[in-house]
Amino acid sequence: MDILVISPEAGNWTSPSSLTTAVNRMADAFLRTGVRALTISPFYKTKIKDPENYECIFKGKEWLHGRSFEVYRSKNDALHTYIYNEEFFNRPFVYGPPNDIPYGDNHLRFAFLASAALAYASAIRFRCMAIIGHEWGGALAGALATTVYQEDFESVPFFFFVHNITYDFHVSSSEIENIGLPRKNYNMDGYEFWGKVSLLKAGICYAHKVIFPSPGYRDAMLYTNLSGGLSGFLNHNADKLIGIQFGVSYEFWNFNKENRPIKDAKKNARKELAEKYGADYSNKLLMYVHLDAEAGNTSETLATILADVTKENVFVLVGCSQNHPDWNYYNECARQDPKSMQVIEFDETFTDVEKLRSILAASDIMFAGNLREPSTSILLKSLACGCIPVTGRNVGVASMLTDYTFDTAAAANAFLVDDANAPHLMLPRIKDALNVYQTDTADWDKVVVNAYGGFHYEWDKTISKYLLIFGELGL
Repeated sequence: MDILVISPEAGNWTSPSSLTTAVNRMADAFLRTGVRALTISPFYKTKIKDPENYECIFKGKEWLHGRSFEVYRSKNDALHTYIYNEEFFNRPFVYGPPNDIPYGDNHLRFAFLASAALAYASAIRFRCMAIIGHEWGGALAGALATTVYQEDFESVPFFFFVHNITYDFHVSSSEIENIGLPRKNYNMDGYEFWGKVSLLKAGICYAHKVIFPSPGYRDAMLYTNLSGGLSGFLNHNADKLIGIQFGVSYEFWNFNKENRPIKDAKKNARKELAEKYGADYSNKLLMYVHLDAEAGNTSETLATILADVTKENVFVLVGCSQNHPDWNYYNECARQDPKSMQVIEFDETFTDVEKLRSILAASDIMFAGNLREPSTSILLKSLACGCIPVTGRNVGVASMLTDYTFDTAAAANAFLVDDANAPHLMLPRIKDALNVYQTDTADWDKVVVNAYGGFHYEWDKTISKYLLIFGELGL
């Protein structure tokens, strides 16, 4: 089976974004199953590692506006192909300056990406069985396949992957024809959004299936107000929407390369972390709190109960960047109580994954409040390091976890609450974890083993579920 994959971000970046990482891992996993996925993204010279190692392998013109494009590939990376156009992709940022107004022509840039990708696939006679578009930057491929490129791709199913529904690009209705959309679908049930064109809605509108990064996120889009005004439209298209849990790369997140008993491996990881950061964790329950951009209300929930937590035999590790609004607060708390708390600095993008792995490997539990990360991959990473999540039943992957009780100890791998945004529910579960850790070491060891060795959700499992969906459509 051959698949055409179009994404605004992918490939060998010097500092991969979460979208880049997910698309790359999918490409790897597709290949392992024997599927050839032609993954196409823009050639960002400011993002790609060692751009001088790439060569132009094709030159052509896309069919929407007849603009010229070049196709680049590295001899060392056959999985990824890149589209280049000086006007659209020779810019310092992908979508626009951080925390500023996006580029005003983003709709034209990513319509061009989709059009050039389809033109290239047509030119090399890449007869794909499916087309995948990632995020709003790959959304227009579905429409273009049925209009400008209908001769080659009209019968090919389009699968739209929504990694985070909060990301969208809106443009004036005067631009509809410029980006290849049929005007007949400019309505509430199509791609219209408050008098403008929503590229996200366009992707959903022309998709055969819409894939969300976890079952919990799909349900949240349908049954809560998190969908940003799209709940009616999403419910109208509910039959298209599928939630499939994104995986993680256990080859990387497994810190125990020597295959020691997990109890010994974590003890050693704790010792190394304490030496690195000059801390004394002694025999306390080590609790990690990850405050990145997707942490949701985790910080607010923690702040409410922090004084109560530090009164217990718990040491709190906070991973945070200096740009986080609560950076000063947590550093001051740690300064006042260094025997119970420490802040470990990350950069704003949290790209130092080796640092994160070392922290999770050393930690006993992870405090995860009302996470906004759609796939909640941080929980999978935590489990892969034998670090037990304390989180809500409605948080992404948590619906697949087993809560600890006296009766479920043999299978448990998490401490769950009904609402991870509720401090009065989270605090007792931390105390429950502490009690098991201190007084029932046999049960605690079981929970750690269940997390580390019993719950593996590799990308291969994710891809196998995608292939089942393709199979149901007769592909």
